[in-house]
Amino acid sequence: MLIEPFIFAVAAAMAVTISYGVAMFLAQARQMLDQPNERSSHDHATPRTGGVAIMAGWVAGCFVITAFAGDAGAALKLAKIGLCAASAFVLGLADDRIGLSALWKLVGQIVVAAFFVVLFGPLTAIPLPFFGDVMLAPLWGVLLAILWIVGFMNAFNFMDGANGLAGGAAVAGLAWFSVAASFAGAPVLAVAALLLALAAAGFLPENLVRGKLFMGDNGSLALGFLIAAFALLGVKWTDGRLSALVAPVIFLPFLFDAAWTLVSRVLRGRNIFQAHREHLYQLLIRSGVSHARVAILYMALISLSAAVAVLMLAMAPALQWLAPLLLALFFSCGATAVYVHADRAGLLPTARKDAAVQAAE
Repeated sequence: MLIEPFIFAVAAAMAVTISYGVAMFLAQARQMLDQPNERSSHDHATPRTGGVAIMAGWVAGCFVITAFAGDAGAALKLAKIGLCAASAFVLGLADDRIGLSALWKLVGQIVVAAFFVVLFGPLTAIPLPFFGDVMLAPLWGVLLAILWIVGFMNAFNFMDGANGLAGGAAVAGLAWFSVAASFAGAPVLAVAALLLALAAAGFLPENLVRGKLFMGDNGSLALGFLIAAFALLGVKWTDGRLSALVAPVIFLPFLFDAAWTLVSRVLRGRNIFQAHREHLYQLLIRSGVSHARVAILYMALISLSAAVAVLMLAMAPALQWLAPLLLALFFSCGATAVYVHADRAGLLPTARKDAAVQAAE
């Protein structure tokens, strides 16, 4: 797929301007408001329809590419990706609109992931420590593909709790992923990822800068799905040249935060299904760090992870697991510092502390 620079420039401009324009309109329309509560980091009702702006910008950009690039094969690929993304978007919109239970939300995510596997096929290979690239049996490929998509959709959704955090991470991570996909020989994937990064960038002024519009589940689930799907397509469309670990390593700051928080809550005797404000980014905000600084911090960490991912591609597949391992050890140092400070400030309740408070009452 060869795209004339002018055509891509028009597509990029469409993605940014339409996303920004729709975001401004939605911020003023004030529909589907997110009301603040004891778990919120905002103090006034805010529209949570930002995903509409992001998806509108991305679809507009993809439309320009499919309409004028003159590549039917690329158009079909983008149309199939868009169809899957639309199902994730509708699921998120339903959750924002009527409030789905955790079970039905999970079922919906599994259906979305299975729909993707039906259209594109299962994961075919993964790099394993000491063994390198290992071909997967079809059943394992299906199960791992669904597990990865559902898991990442939830991780991305969990991290959408501060102005500019999820959107900024998407901009940085997808831009880096686009570069990796381009060099690996997947131009359609590179274009789709970069247009999505630009659409997310168009949403940021109303979110990160002004705090007038939230992404909502309609945005976080659609973005989370697309990033997870791009990771799988990178393996399939490059015959494994783009490792299945590239996207997970790029977005490791998000995956690490979600995993660290889950393990911490289990060790402290907390209900892991109960809503909370104990993610690392939430503890930073509750400690006085601004939303903007937290968002910029995670964008920087994602850029660092992306640089490591690029270096990882030069390693033998059997050694690529060292990249996420070393990054996780590095992140653990920072996470420990955040938790020590938060514990001293009384921001990390435990089952024992709750029992002591109840006894005192």
